[in-house]
Amino acid sequence: MFWKEIFALNHIIILSIYGQVFFVLGLAIFLQSRRHSRLKLARDLRWLALFGILHGMHEWGQVFIPIQTDYLPAFAVTLLLMAQIFLLAASFAALLIFGYVLVDQPAPALHWLVTGLPAGWLLLALTIHLVGLDNPARVHVLTTAARYFLALPGSLLAARGLYRYSYLIADAHYGRMLRWAAWSLVAYALVAGLIVAPAPFFPANLLHRELLLDWLGVPVEVFRSLVGLVLTISIIRALDLFETEVDRLIEKMEIDGVRASERDRIGQEIHDGVMQGTYSVGLILDSMANHIDNPLASQRLLQAQQVLEQVILGLRRYMTSLRSHPPTGTLDEELMALIGEARFRSLLDISLEIDPAASVEKRSIGHIIGLVQEALSNVVRHAGASQAKVRLALAGDTTRLTIEDNGQGFVIHRVAEGYGLLTMRNHAQLLGGQLTIDSAPDRGTIVCVAWPQAERRHMKSLPTEAEARNG
Repeated sequence: MFWKEIFALNHIIILSIYGQVFFVLGLAIFLQSRRHSRLKLARDLRWLALFGILHGMHEWGQVFIPIQTDYLPAFAVTLLLMAQIFLLAASFAALLIFGYVLVDQPAPALHWLVTGLPAGWLLLALTIHLVGLDNPARVHVLTTAARYFLALPGSLLAARGLYRYSYLIADAHYGRMLRWAAWSLVAYALVAGLIVAPAPFFPANLLHRELLLDWLGVPVEVFRSLVGLVLTISIIRALDLFETEVDRLIEKMEIDGVRASERDRIGQEIHDGVMQGTYSVGLILDSMANHIDNPLASQRLLQAQQVLEQVILGLRRYMTSLRSHPPTGTLDEELMALIGEARFRSLLDISLEIDPAASVEKRSIGHIIGLVQEALSNVVRHAGASQAKVRLALAGDTTRLTIEDNGQGFVIHRVAEGYGLLTMRNHAQLLGGQLTIDSAPDRGTIVCVAWPQAERRHMKSLPTEAEARNG
């Protein structure tokens, strides 16, 4: 088999490619996966990323350590070999943990298995060190043990977890990519967990890398590289799921924002136009009652007044349904509930600081919540930030609310004022304060609203029905 000689001559290149495939797998996950995704898989994949990076470094060690043996003292070579072996074991341990965290409500036995296998390998490494085996024997025993007791169960457990998770995703394309990744891990369990260096015990005496090379003329590293390539492509394609999730979430927030603005606008127009006109008609009818002597006309006038009262009540109920529901809890509770919502918490690390000395009236809570909600929505949609801080503090006789992010910032005078900013200004005015925005490119954004303490402030409010009737 002529290709056997070709592979032998290019063994270093094969090892380099092998390491690169898995290193790219880990790097791609770290760069593309969303830490704040609502999907549990997004967090769990970090273990697979750690496996890829550590495993790639181990394979590169297969290339570089032999080169250094002619230049380094023996103890340094021994240290490098032990570091390489620990990289291999650590990578397989990360794969094992990845499979474990994919399991919903794992059984206690699985927990002990995931804990006991790495601990058993470490105990074996300590025993070999105490026995004092030479480097080749030490590398052989520890590598074989790592593949049998860490790589094999880790690959199968991770494959099972990904396969089951693929059916929990509504999008068929992403589910199919995860199933490809699952089957590639099953193949990896075979070529990396079962096919090891030959040894005088089962199953290494029956199934080993030299036997595969004799049968097919292809080194096992080629198969591991191909399996790793399929795994890498499948996972990278599946990572688009998190981008799609964020896009859909932002789109929904924008739609909800537009709908809320439209509801507020319609409610305000009904109040300022239709309601005021209806009240005026009612006053005119009331004034006519004393000038009509005809009993039938008086009866018709009374009926018209009753119908008009029903229309007014219906309009008020409709206006109430258009407005957002008023907050029912304390300011702390409402703010904690707001920043804990998945639309914000899944995309941002949000910290909350409330000065106990900052007293807030009950009717102010809704405006503060509206300000924070709109500010955080803008951070998610436009800032590209990873962190935000919401702070309510007392400065002298002034209460100050700030929402700060570490996003990309913007040039203030170049941004047109839209519904969101107008909404925040309206909330600030109703608090009796003013809205200021401080931002610059690459410096984040600070939204600040300051208003007098409750006892010094006169809140603006919509007139009641009685007030409107009295002019």
